[in-house]
Amino acid sequence: MSQVGLKDIQKARREIQGRVVRTPLIPFFGWPGKPEAQVFLKLENLQRTGSFKVRGAFNRMAHLTPGEVARGVITASAGNHAQGVALAAKEMGIRATIIMPEPASPAKVAGTRALGAKVVLKGRDYQEAYEEAQRVAAAEGLVFIHPYEDPLIIAGQGTVGLEILEDLPDVGTVIAGVGGGGLLSGIALALAERRKKTRIIGVQPKATGNLLAALMAGKPVTVGPSPTLADGLATRHVGDLTFSLLKKRVDQVFEVSESEIATAVFFLLEKARVLAEGSGAAPVAALMAHPELLDHGPVVAVISGGNIDPFLLDSLLWRGLASQGRVLRVLTVFADRPGMLAGLLKDVASLDGNVVRVRHERESPFLNPGEVAVEVEIEVRDREHARAVLAGLKKHGWSARSVPFGPS
Repeated sequence: MSQVGLKDIQKARREIQGRVVRTPLIPFFGWPGKPEAQVFLKLENLQRTGSFKVRGAFNRMAHLTPGEVARGVITASAGNHAQGVALAAKEMGIRATIIMPEPASPAKVAGTRALGAKVVLKGRDYQEAYEEAQRVAAAEGLVFIHPYEDPLIIAGQGTVGLEILEDLPDVGTVIAGVGGGGLLSGIALALAERRKKTRIIGVQPKATGNLLAALMAGKPVTVGPSPTLADGLATRHVGDLTFSLLKKRVDQVFEVSESEIATAVFFLLEKARVLAEGSGAAPVAALMAHPELLDHGPVVAVISGGNIDPFLLDSLLWRGLASQGRVLRVLTVFADRPGMLAGLLKDVASLDGNVVRVRHERESPFLNPGEVAVEVEIEVRDREHARAVLAGLKKHGWSARSVPFGPS
């Protein structure tokens, strides 16, 4: 099968039924700035492995021959496809080897290993991990399970589109992230009969931009490796097969910045109570940056995954709170004497600030002997309260100044 169509997606649905979760499509009420807009979230973060990738993995591996099952499988992945393949292999009794890039999320690496797969960390990014997987596959006679350049994988991912159409027959726009293109091309095929009524929108990080570059060139092109919060979308090029499908069916492609992705992760957790990784939050980032997309509704944003590293999530939450003026970081320098820190914290409390973190620095060459620098993170109600706390500390005699949480 070199191509894939609606019948293949319908067949894939029968194949994977009972193996994957039929994820919910939930409404988002009161979209900021446009509360009348109809926005829905397709929650693939609730899949068994926390990502849509398990759909394609189960469908592909259900078609392995007895000889291929005996040989075992191998794949390359930044994490979500890895876990999908690992789960399918575990349930089918197949030996699985997963090559993951060295910077892969520790949470995704641990999740893959927990499913019983052999995990090897190799390469700076997905492309280098892919090349290593190809080498090992040839050397050991393993069957390579491609993350996106496979009709059976695309058909499996396309079942997301079937579910959207069943739950929301009048869907006007579907927005999904693009890495290799398997998810978006599968959804586009599932909705092909509604081609004139439903817009298909792709989203990718500015750090990669491989589909947009391919559309401009008229063929898949290779982009350079670049780190991104949306690691699941960090492929250097779309597939030949997926590109041939997308160039005919995608209506528009948007790129989102790392800052926009981070804001979307925070927004989803705070406003929708939805935990999304960077790749999963990318469609919402596009909606926030391009509100005109809401005009052709109802709009469905596919939250493709929720496998975010806890340390990264902590950082993004603090960044989000800081951007809303709900956390104040204050730096002050004072004499390193007993009771001084207690006095500072007492003054913060008198101003209704809640101390969250305190950091001391005594060894800095920028400090005079006998001085200490103290950085305090303070929970405040809003920006006005933050200004009042800072002014109050200065009034109490502290050399306090606000410190940003990072690049804007």
